[in-house]
Amino acid sequence: MMEAATGHQKLRLFTGLYLSQEVRRDVADISAALSEGIEGIRWVPKENLHVTLKFLGSCDQSLTKDLVETMRKATDYLPLTLTVGGVGAFPSLGSARVIWVGASDFEGRVDKVYNVLEKGAAKCGFPKEKRPYRPHITIGRARKEPITITPEVAGRFDQELPLEIDEILLFSSQLTSTGTEYTVLERIGRVRPKEQL
Repeated sequence: MMEAATGHQKLRLFTGLYLSQEVRRDVADISAALSEGIEGIRWVPKENLHVTLKFLGSCDQSLTKDLVETMRKATDYLPLTLTVGGVGAFPSLGSARVIWVGASDFEGRVDKVYNVLEKGAAKCGFPKEKRPYRPHITIGRARKEPITITPEVAGRFDQELPLEIDEILLFSSQLTSTGTEYTVLERIGRVRPKEQL
């Protein structure tokens, strides 16, 4: 991922959460271990790993101001802590098209962040997501046909790590000849109270 400003153009946007170095390393290790025994998957590069909040799709850059304001409102529910761990897949382990590492929030604060972003995106004209939000880190996508991951294989990766979140990022996504490139357009944060540091 890289950070940059852009000119007036159509952008493919999403909001998401950055990973700490420790969590990024751990998730990349899980991805590498799985890749040794599973074929037919396009694995996400380590530098592209993140937690998606709201995928927006193609839109005009002029909307970014409104999106950033919505992100600012969503930081009312920061900071929060996610628990990262466990391997799953969409739609299921037995028919996996997307392989992910879970990211749970037992206090439900990430759901509140998502709801603010969802409502703000709807006001900007983006369609509402029909499926319930489930925070996760995508590590791989099936190239063609869905694949099967046994519960035994998935169960080998049950270690959990805390992920402290105090900012929301706006990313642009661009397909290049070498893969997908993410650019951080905005970072909107909320500082932890001193007693929590």
